[in-house]
Amino acid sequence: MLTAEQKTHWDAFGFLLLRQLFAPDEVKVMREAAIDVVHQQGGGSAFTSDPGFSMGTFLERHPGLANWVDDDRIYEIMETLLGPDFFLMHTGGAVYRGDTPWHGNYSPDKPQSYKPITHGKIAMYFDSLGKDDGCLRVIPGSHRRPFADQCWPLYHEADEPQSMLFGVADEDVPCVALETVPGDVIVFTEPVFHSAYGSKSGRLQITAEYGSNPITEEQIAELHEHHDKFKFAYHPSESYINSDRPRIRRMVSRLVELGCTPSPV
Repeated sequence: MLTAEQKTHWDAFGFLLLRQLFAPDEVKVMREAAIDVVHQQGGGSAFTSDPGFSMGTFLERHPGLANWVDDDRIYEIMETLLGPDFFLMHTGGAVYRGDTPWHGNYSPDKPQSYKPITHGKIAMYFDSLGKDDGCLRVIPGSHRRPFADQCWPLYHEADEPQSMLFGVADEDVPCVALETVPGDVIVFTEPVFHSAYGSKSGRLQITAEYGSNPITEEQIAELHEHHDKFKFAYHPSESYINSDRPRIRRMVSRLVELGCTPSPV
């Protein structure tokens, strides 16, 4: 699926934009399924008014979405980036409204010698999005030290968006705007700093996040720490644990092996 050059790009910059992985008829089916789930979970008003909507174990809630995670076009991306023993961390769905300030899942308190689990996230939007109406923005390479340490203060600007840490407003921080149309797929690592600005209407998104196989004691301890902290992440859904699709069962088997509590979905 991915070329060696694309793998190098993702390693260095923390993201990839893959154009038209899914055809219009496929997108139509998935969009309708995602809208169904949002309404079933009481989030329908997010399409027209604040607040937005976000939920984990999202794809598992509809047969039109559940198998997206082991579609060749998705599965083989993570197999290339994270290795054949990667695991599925969680799936998600959201209707985002308004600005999403800069954030990243980077841990500045960790020593530089620490080698964390590598995170890979795949996102697909069902609306055409540009720089000024809510497309995902990323700061290339901001997941890697020492650049990551310099970008970290941006995370705290959510409470002070006008502080102009680098002499410009947050929406003017140098970045790459990943403008997309339905059918495009964005792949990024959660620690890379990302944001969205300018959107006035709800933008519908589905995601699946994955991790490289935790093998060190530190990595396993961190996984359990996050499992205890989060409601959806690191909690494999029962439907995936018992799936009749071998790839899906394999993707959650590591979490089961490590004693993570299943999600009853």
